[in-house]
Amino acid sequence: MVLEGVANFKIMVVEDEGVIALGLQMKLESWGYTVDPVVSSGEMAVKESFRIKPDLIIMDIGVKGKFNGIEAARRIRDLKIPVIFITGRDEEVLIMEALETVPYALLKKPLDHEVLKHKIRSALPSRN
Repeated sequence: MVLEGVANFKIMVVEDEGVIALGLQMKLESWGYTVDPVVSSGEMAVKESFRIKPDLIIMDIGVKGKFNGIEAARRIRDLKIPVIFITGRDEEVLIMEALETVPYALLKKPLDHEVLKHKIRSALPSRN
């Protein structure tokens, strides 16, 4: 079911597990969002954030590369793009470090798609 008023929003997905990235992309597109790009490292997330300036970023905390999703979020903070972190990890220190970047939300894997849908809708500006 495509959500009303979402077609003009661009979401970047930062996830290094291909199956999860593809599933997330398909779900977001089924809701009517444009998913561009899908990247698999913190470095690419930073580079593409500055180049494309997506409306929202869904970022895995534990993404591979020189720096993780938390460091990527720190490096793009000045762009004021809402970040929804996703993670399958439970370490309190990691979670606290992620929260210091003031993400829009932090969701645990496996994702509850209804919760994700509502977080995305509330993070994006209204376009009526």
